[in-house]
Amino acid sequence: MRDQFIQDIKNIVVKVGTSVLTQDGKFDSQIIDRLAAQIAAFLKKGIGVSVVSSGAIGSGMTILKMKERPQTMEGLQGAAAVGQRYLMQCYEEAFSKRGFSTAQVLLTWDDLAEKKRFLNAKRTLKEIQKWGLVPVINENDTVATDEIRFGDNDRLSSLLAILVEADVQVILSDTNGLFSGDQRHPENRLRIVDKMDRSIFLHAQDKKNPFTMGGMQSKLNAISMSVTSGIPVFLANGRDDKVLTRIFDGDDIGTLFLPNLKTGHTRQDWIKHFLTHVKNPVKP
Repeated sequence: MRDQFIQDIKNIVVKVGTSVLTQDGKFDSQIIDRLAAQIAAFLKKGIGVSVVSSGAIGSGMTILKMKERPQTMEGLQGAAAVGQRYLMQCYEEAFSKRGFSTAQVLLTWDDLAEKKRFLNAKRTLKEIQKWGLVPVINENDTVATDEIRFGDNDRLSSLLAILVEADVQVILSDTNGLFSGDQRHPENRLRIVDKMDRSIFLHAQDKKNPFTMGGMQSKLNAISMSVTSGIPVFLANGRDDKVLTRIFDGDDIGTLFLPNLKTGHTRQDWIKHFLTHVKNPVKP
């Protein structure tokens, strides 16, 4: 079944979580290099890839030698300001040595919650990809406020997948998919989810990490937004060796969430669709 969702793809959105980019309490730039090597292989085939990357606050915390995530908005924004430059530097270095360059795209809630600005962002991203650049997208943590924050990049990645009309969305986290029980037992991994009902949300097992904000509940809400827009979603461990290559080779890793609407159906009324999911997320 996986094969039908990885053939003839033209556009992919890859979300890289902070839990992927940090290890043992430190920002790990090497993982960006490994992911860039895999993404470059898609780019050379003419497949467009948009990267939604967390990690600005996490990398800022590492540079500032913080052990715990700041609790105030100004503390979070300050850490993001310190870390965003370094985060983009890591992406640019990783892609440039493979013949590609990046374009930084920072967004806030009101950039995408109003139709005119949403469509402008869509045109901009298409232009960036037409130039052969890799858009690296993040929430603009430095200026976002409580009222306009996405809250985490899972929802941002799903909205971007809808915006760029992605064929496939990949969410990379620190878990090899969704599990129905103890993650130490591989047999508990849900290989395919064909319906995003409330029972799926009962499997959410969030891990505490001082660097991160989102969790499995957040990911499932984001995935629900994507699959009801006709976009299949893979959830996998971003630290696994050649994870992106293996997903698109059809290997049985992570969890595939099947789309339950024809592609393009809900894009005709994207504002209603988006606001419905954000204001009334599915809960267990």
